[in-house]
Amino acid sequence: MARLACSLTFLALVMSSYAHTIDESKFKPEDIITRDVAIVGGGASGTYAAVRLKDQGKTVALIERDDHLGGHVNTYSDPISETPIDYGVLAYLDLPGNKEFFARFNVSVEPATNPPWQSVYADFTTGEVVPNYPSPDEEALGVALGTYAQVAAQYNDYIFPGLEKLAAGPIPEDLSMTFGNFIRKYNLSAAMPVIWTFTQGTGNILNAPTAFVMRDFGAIHVQNLLSGSFFVPSSHNNSQLYGAALQYLAADSLLSSKVALSNRDENGVKLIVKSSSGEKLVKAKKLIITIPPTKDNMYPFDFDKSETELFSRWQYMNSYVAIFSGSDLPDGLTIVNTSPDTSSFNLPTSSDSFLWRYYFTGTPGLYQCQVVAAPTLGKQSAKDLIRDGLRKLDTAGTFATKRIDFVAFADHNPIELRVSQDDLINGFYGNLYELQGKKSTWFTGQAWASDYTSILWVFTEMSILPAILAA
Repeated sequence: MARLACSLTFLALVMSSYAHTIDESKFKPEDIITRDVAIVGGGASGTYAAVRLKDQGKTVALIERDDHLGGHVNTYSDPISETPIDYGVLAYLDLPGNKEFFARFNVSVEPATNPPWQSVYADFTTGEVVPNYPSPDEEALGVALGTYAQVAAQYNDYIFPGLEKLAAGPIPEDLSMTFGNFIRKYNLSAAMPVIWTFTQGTGNILNAPTAFVMRDFGAIHVQNLLSGSFFVPSSHNNSQLYGAALQYLAADSLLSSKVALSNRDENGVKLIVKSSSGEKLVKAKKLIITIPPTKDNMYPFDFDKSETELFSRWQYMNSYVAIFSGSDLPDGLTIVNTSPDTSSFNLPTSSDSFLWRYYFTGTPGLYQCQVVAAPTLGKQSAKDLIRDGLRKLDTAGTFATKRIDFVAFADHNPIELRVSQDDLINGFYGNLYELQGKKSTWFTGQAWASDYTSILWVFTEMSILPAILAA
């Protein structure tokens, strides 16, 4: 019986291997695409990698699930004013190569400015204005940001441009402790409103290891903030860059497409790519995966059991961004979701899903907002949360509001991939980074660096492209 069981197990393994082996003979010659590098994901990292590799003489195939490039870039064009409104990525850090990438496509840039909107701090669970919200004075804020920048600078190599030094270990205590304890240790509460502006996508930052908060607001962010170095396209249309990149990569892009199956080894990769028009076989010497390496996303890429176990360790949030009309909110406001609980630094994180703020777009009658959500919160529930906040503002008498219409809505799911404190300390990133270069496959994107476009470009340029070009 034992011998029979072993034979059946062996047969199952053979059949499984056979079932997942790509048969090239089933594809017509015109459906086979051969390139130096295949890139999965046409967001910030994938688009940048494709352009830079093509500029250096490499042939590429860029595979993107959406019908456009840009990832978290979302732009709405108001039909009345014809004004572009960015409601995904808003601005860029001035880091090496960033402005040059815009110039590569003749997209001019200018300094980002903060509009003079009036800030209102309200508890979105009740709709009431939070009384005596402790806005720090300029001196206290400056001292706290200065202290934060000094401490963060000590750990810059751990989080910029990528997380390689976390992989090398050991992890400094400041980075592994929860961010709430870090704030208390260094008396940084006066800086929390600024820190929250950059890191709210992480969700409950007070319970997250400091490393994952600092990667989204580290010494580099503080430096750019204090020096006024953030910049935007002069057109105020972030999609302009990706539209130009798509023109350059038109013959090399497979849009509205997903990888269904892969075979990878040290000699190269084969990918079956599906779209509504059928299947293509992409053959490449090397593969770059830029999409979030969640267990579900990595299913088509023939990872083994131990590798798949790594991908199951992630913690992350969902993110929904929207522009709405018809609210009757006065123009010129930023209404920030604020908890009256000072023990949590007034952060609205008592719920796993929350609305960050309502933010005037600059176009009369149009507001934008962002929902930071648990992975289980879907699109309709996110819309309900946005409407519920407005209803509560109305019921409380804070603002008279009406039922809104969504003129633009998008999801950025998942965002802010991270792991638990125990996994961070016990070598998760060492195991993760061992995947770089294995079976002709490299990774970039938000799991490997900060979820900020500017930093992803630097990480891709410094850490991934040299390895691809040298391999």
